[in-house]
Amino acid sequence: MSKHISGRRRSSKQTFRRRIIIFRTLFSQPSTAEELIAAVNNELAQDGYPAAAAMALKHDLDALKSEFSCEITFDRNQKTYTLHSVGDFAVLDLSRESLEALAFLDTNFPEDHMLAAFINVQKLLRQVRMLLPHVSSASIPSIFKLHSPIRQHKSFDNQTLRTVKRAIENKQQLRFLYMSNFEQHEARRHTVAPYGLFMRDGHMYLDAVMMNVEPAGHALPMTSVEYRLERIIKKSAQLLPIMNPPERPPQPRYHLVYRLDPVVARRRDLATFFNDSMVDYHEDGSATITASVTNLWTTRQVLLRYGGTCEVLSPPELVSMLRETITQMAEKYNMTKPSTLIEPLSD
Repeated sequence: MSKHISGRRRSSKQTFRRRIIIFRTLFSQPSTAEELIAAVNNELAQDGYPAAAAMALKHDLDALKSEFSCEITFDRNQKTYTLHSVGDFAVLDLSRESLEALAFLDTNFPEDHMLAAFINVQKLLRQVRMLLPHVSSASIPSIFKLHSPIRQHKSFDNQTLRTVKRAIENKQQLRFLYMSNFEQHEARRHTVAPYGLFMRDGHMYLDAVMMNVEPAGHALPMTSVEYRLERIIKKSAQLLPIMNPPERPPQPRYHLVYRLDPVVARRRDLATFFNDSMVDYHEDGSATITASVTNLWTTRQVLLRYGGTCEVLSPPELVSMLRETITQMAEKYNMTKPSTLIEPLSD
């Protein structure tokens, strides 16, 4: 009697192991019946499927669907099984910090990008999401954005970061002392509606709408400002009992038009740096790019990388900013004309 029970337990264990192997194989990629049988036999050897395995495989697939609530479909054209939902195998219980890391990857490695690295990251994210019980993409916090994958050069106060993150998560206004490049000696007190954090050029920034600043300066209330975190005075950040506006205040948008010379545009593989960018290539090898922007300061910094091969046509405010920059540069180098052509940074 005891041998019979022991044998039944061994048989039950083998069956469960087969089904786990099938699940793992389908979780990795769609597979044919032959591939599933081979995966089981490769791992279990003599404890795998018998020679006539088709019916046993069908029983195992049915069990995964009925006993573990897995969603598995069969494509008759491709003759493959595909796992769409892991059912009761959704066993990951991640901390909020780990969910933030997933959101960070999702934001900065977009699914519509064609680079292999981006595609692979999105495949990883889809697999991890499948293993999360009752967690949808919408419920994963989205706080961080990465504008350029460069190491942070200067550290910032961790207490400040925690306070800022809490304000973003709670959609709660924030107040802090801030020392910008425009201030020579004293920090000013800023009250902001915070919306996100992002990395750019090795620094972490807070994306916020400035509600008020004391004493008043050049920044206008209700406009977007990018605050470098290390310039927030340590231990000055505090949450306010005021919620952000129900909708982010609309910002002035500018219709950007710039033209690039053939030296950078002739291969017709230009990078686009701004929202809603459209590229029109011309027969002479040049290109005209139109886009929508809200931050003229950042737009100027991006376009200056093209050097003298870029001509901004619109908006007039940006043209004026670039003329001022060029005048300052000419004065600094004591030049009225460039003596040599310096190639722009590669696109």
